[in-house]
Amino acid sequence: MIKKKIKIPFPVLIIIFTLATGSTENLRAQVIPYPEISELETSELFSVKVNGQPIWTENYTIQMDMAKMPEWFNAPYVSNQQVIHQASFSGEGDLRISIRVPEQIINARVRPLSRNIKPAVSGNEVSFSIPGPDKLYIEINGLPPLYLFADPVEAEKHSPDDPGMHYFRPGVHHPGYITLKDNETLYIAAGALVYGGIRAENASNIRVLGRGILDGNYEFRRMVRMENCSDILVEGIYMRNSVGWTNTLINCDTLNYRGVKVMGFGPSSDGINPLGSREVEISDCFLRCTDDCIALKNPYPGQEVKNVLVKNNTMYGFAYSDGITIGFETNNPVTNVTVQNCDILMARGGSMVEGHSGFSIICDGPGIISNILFENIRVEKAEEKLFELHITDGTDYGDDPPGHIKDVVVKNVHWMEEGPIILKGFNPDHQVRNVVFENCSVAGNPLKSTKDPYFKIGSFVEGISVR
Repeated sequence: MIKKKIKIPFPVLIIIFTLATGSTENLRAQVIPYPEISELETSELFSVKVNGQPIWTENYTIQMDMAKMPEWFNAPYVSNQQVIHQASFSGEGDLRISIRVPEQIINARVRPLSRNIKPAVSGNEVSFSIPGPDKLYIEINGLPPLYLFADPVEAEKHSPDDPGMHYFRPGVHHPGYITLKDNETLYIAAGALVYGGIRAENASNIRVLGRGILDGNYEFRRMVRMENCSDILVEGIYMRNSVGWTNTLINCDTLNYRGVKVMGFGPSSDGINPLGSREVEISDCFLRCTDDCIALKNPYPGQEVKNVLVKNNTMYGFAYSDGITIGFETNNPVTNVTVQNCDILMARGGSMVEGHSGFSIICDGPGIISNILFENIRVEKAEEKLFELHITDGTDYGDDPPGHIKDVVVKNVHWMEEGPIILKGFNPDHQVRNVVFENCSVAGNPLKSTKDPYFKIGSFVEGISVR
């Protein structure tokens, strides 16, 4: 007898699967591992799988040559050997992560803690699920951290033959500085390691895309530098090892950083620094930096920082670093800035104002800083200060007079550990004015009034309310 094959329509398959499992999630789950980069070292500590597929994991170790650095940079955070392990892939749908290490797992933690991920531990393996792309910092026993970057699947395909395309295939490349002009795209494919930097000036409609690595190799100062540019998109790539600020963006309009990963290891390795720029959005990024992760500055004449949105980012201020700061250089207006739904895993290190904060405004110049909203922010650890609004005499980074801070809202912000909240003006004509704290807490304790012990309010501060 010949048996006939029965064809079951796909919608029926979905119904059957849903009845059996209660979910259609796994039907649409997708995992795209990235190619191994042979020049880089493979981790011997972490073996990572996602939905059963192995994910290549890098062991990255750096020891700074402190003899080449200014004496004040000789802090244990930077001068000690820095070791990370990092695994990346693209995926969507339900992603089941499993991580094996060579020893019995005593404790494991997945951060940001706001994800509420409770990993399951069995012997030397830890496992957990995430509902889609995310960027996580994983601690197991006392091992170096594992950075797990689950990128979104790329929606658009790119080709070396596309007009205006600078295309880097998987492999190792040494192009030096890459200059982008009007309507040009730099694409770094997954599995590509590009030792170089990016330059653009007076250009519009420029794109930096992909899932590969742009590595400054401590040769390329201010690795990405764009000036007087407009309509900029930087999406998905992994940047590291800049000399100085990683992304320096001067007098730019309509600037979008999306899903970018920035790792800084040397002194002054800020993550993303818009200077005198407008219509800026920084979203879904992960920044681990030894100087400020994101810094909004306005040092040059005739420019304005305006209409900035920083949302859904995770920041680890490894040394000399806020998560996000407005300042120091504030010679011109900074207005209409929103920082929303961000996790700050760490902020620490010394600064010109005696320590860093989870986030802050340091007005060091004559600019007026106004209409600022910090909303839905979780600060897991800030070693020196929780938050600071501070007007200096204007001379820390220049010879300018003092400025102004006014109309700031801090809403639904939760600091997980105790520390000071510092508000400090300069003189009667240069005050911190009109600051609202709404539904905020410190170490689980709701802020109720400015008499709470966390507040350290100096002179020339007025109009502070706590709700």
